[in-house]
Amino acid sequence: MALFGSGRDASLIRSINREIINNIIDVEVAFYKLSLEDTQANMYDESDDKVYYNPLRLNCLALKDDKSYIGDTEYDHSRTAEFNFLRDDLKDKNVIIEEGDVLEWDNEFYEIDTVGSSQYWAGKNPTTDIGQVEGDLDEFGYSVAVKVTAHVTRRNRLNIQEVRSGINKPNNIPRNL
Repeated sequence: MALFGSGRDASLIRSINREIINNIIDVEVAFYKLSLEDTQANMYDESDDKVYYNPLRLNCLALKDDKSYIGDTEYDHSRTAEFNFLRDDLKDKNVIIEEGDVLEWDNEFYEIDTVGSSQYWAGKNPTTDIGQVEGDLDEFGYSVAVKVTAHVTRRNRLNIQEVRSGINKPNNIPRNL
């Protein structure tokens, strides 16, 4: 049996990670889950008018790359980012992150490209351990985080926010100013 990596050690790592991510770093992103039931697909199983559920606020570690310019103008650019969520926080909120979902952070919308989880405490994933050692194997190891890579997408493609409108909305500025 392993000396370190037991359930008590994983509980300590879990509580330290939660305190650092949720209380100290405190980077909050809005998570938009794609509603497959409400999104109409064409004959190629594609959709221009995607429908998303209301946003859910999640804490994470976020790292965005520099802009890479595609064309000659400063308006044609691309950017990728990496988001790391604590698996236990996602499990507590009953959230499953999948490709095609959208994250809003730092005034940009990111469409999720890949989702992976390969960060394990003590190098062991308790759900996939093959069991060469006698004893309670589920007690050892801990899957820590879910790693998401995403790219910036245009706001007008998402239909989440109203980008253009032909009606001038009244400002809530008092007339005496």
